[in-house]
Amino acid sequence: MGDLERLSGASAGASDASPLANFDLAAAWLRRAEAERAEFFDRFVAIVSHALPDHTRIDKVRSGFFRKKEQVVGISVVFDNETYVMRMNDGHRLTTQVEKKVRGVVLSTRDVDAHAWMNGLMTHVHDTTHQGRAIAELLSSL
Repeated sequence: MGDLERLSGASAGASDASPLANFDLAAAWLRRAEAERAEFFDRFVAIVSHALPDHTRIDKVRSGFFRKKEQVVGISVVFDNETYVMRMNDGHRLTTQVEKKVRGVVLSTRDVDAHAWMNGLMTHVHDTTHQGRAIAELLSSL
């Protein structure tokens, strides 16, 4: 039996246990997932803001009375007709949205699964890069 099976209670006798028997273990897994989500968010904001500085808006909040501490709570990656928004709500809940725009006016905002959001963002960056290369090649041929 592997460590993960032993920790998750996947042994033969674990199916007979009450749901509250593994509460501490479930709570520990939840805390770990929340910490990893926050760490991922901080690293993602740093990478995207460095890689796409002209397309990135970072949302911060200030807290504290005497000692002001800034915390990043969201990032928006802005393109001509779409904005990809990722927010960390309550310090542990990650939400992802896509805003559709026409002439700078937001027409719709929809919640998107984080995996689909990431794929959409990567596709949009790839398409924008491809268009930029085509323009550069056209200019160099003149």
